Amino acid sequence: MEIKWYGTAGISFQSGDKTILFDPFFPMNSELPAPDLAELAACGEIFITHGHFDHLLDIPKVVASGGGPVHCSGEAAETLRREGVRETDIKTIKPGDRLERGPFRITIYRSKHIRFDGRLIARTVFNRRVISYRRNLGVLIRENFRYPKGEMLAYFLEVEKKRILHLGSLNLDEQERYPEKIDLLTLPYQGRSDLESYTMKFIERLRPRKIYLHHFDDSFPPISSPIEVQPFIRSLKKNFPKIGVITPRVFRSVQY
Repeated sequence: MEIKWYGTAGISFQSGDKTILFDPFFPMNSELPAPDLAELAACGEIFITHGHFDHLLDIPKVVASGGGPVHCSGEAAETLRREGVRETDIKTIKPGDRLERGPFRITIYRSKHIRFDGRLIARTVFNRRVISYRRNLGVLIRENFRYPKGEMLAYFLEVEKKRILHLGSLNLDEQERYPEKIDLLTLPYQGRSDLESYTMKFIERLRPRKIYLHHFDDSFPPISSPIEVQPFIRSLKKNFPKIGVITPRVFRSVQY
């Protein structure tokens, strides 16, 4: 199986001739390379973890270029309809649903969005990057209101005898019973000032064999920021020495 990171939370999984794509997004940072639209569309089916702009904004143009259908929650589906995506290209899903797509067995779980802490908010607001990226700021504020997160979904993939839990934001539902013996946890590493310690409670709960990091890039400044992942990796090795880490490079496939 091949896993490919397209930046932010955009990830594809390919097994044989079947590819599924999660949360594709084009960066709002001119210093970062953009993914190839035709390549995203060629992935075929798209799955959405939640409706925030950095997960949903670019779906209409991917679908218009031949991608889809798009599997998402009811509120995200309403946003896509508003943005002109055809009803036939939208498939509404909910926690508890199970799908089979080629070699992939997909189960939908409830999830939660990360809670931004006060220190991070203050550090973001009172930062010279707000001036440097002031043109972005108005757009980001507007799109944040236009793209509500809606219901949060996590995806459990079973493929090639591997068990993968894919998250679109760094949080879990306290009442949800997630699958055990996870081979790979995709971990969105952004959204807190205390990421290193904050993340450990989820790793303690899930105990995956390996972690695939994503969302640690600076795709929509000044709200986003480039995250240094090495402190997390050192802390993980100290607390959970048997758990491995994959730190992907954008647009580079990883064999797993």
